[in-house]
Amino acid sequence: MDDTLAGAGAGLAAGMVTGAAGAAPLIAALESASPDRAAARAAAQAAIDWDEVHGKLARRTADMEATFAGHGPWADAVLARRAEELAEIPQLHGEESAGVPMLVARGAETLYGLELRHLGHIVPMPRLARVPGAPPAVLGVIAVAGRVMRLFDLDRLCNGPSAGLSAALSRTGAETDPSGYAVVLRTGAGRPAALRVREVERVSDIVPPRTAAPTEAGPLVRAIAADRMAILDMAALLDLVKT
Repeated sequence: MDDTLAGAGAGLAAGMVTGAAGAAPLIAALESASPDRAAARAAAQAAIDWDEVHGKLARRTADMEATFAGHGPWADAVLARRAEELAEIPQLHGEESAGVPMLVARGAETLYGLELRHLGHIVPMPRLARVPGAPPAVLGVIAVAGRVMRLFDLDRLCNGPSAGLSAALSRTGAETDPSGYAVVLRTGAGRPAALRVREVERVSDIVPPRTAAPTEAGPLVRAIAADRMAILDMAALLDLVKT
């Protein structure tokens, strides 16, 4: 019985070896039956530039490692986008009813709304130094918290070039008038600047109207509220004072 099983096992093993050996002629026969296919496969393998493939893989691996390490253009793009997302005011349920935090300040005749997130210090009017030849909207320079900055008259900024003559005529009186407040703007890497207002009334959440301000209101006025308050376009204002 054991001899029979042993003989059967030996025969099976021999058959497997014979089958494996017999497969090679079969593959060769298939290749010879379709020489075009074999030639195409050989040409495709020869056309692959393996050095280039390995180089691409190495570069992508290096880029991924640099990104996870916080370096490289991909990481810079990710960080820049993250900074933009953090700077945006989140859209919350009921935000329209809550409004946007604003400083409500008064000029000579106009009530202004300035988004609070763009403002820094608010101080009583410091000592003002005149700058000869400055534009009409620039009252001079002041020092706040150890920083020297230009002081802009908010009324003159919003009135635009049409206020140039009246501003020039009243420059001396405005510069010697110690009343009012200096509102320091958050200019980032730009030149530091502050706005002069006559009165600071309050800080409150204000819902900006959906209707844009009329053209005659000027490029710095984003909208006009029901109480005739001019809500300023802070992006345009910052671009103007940083130049």
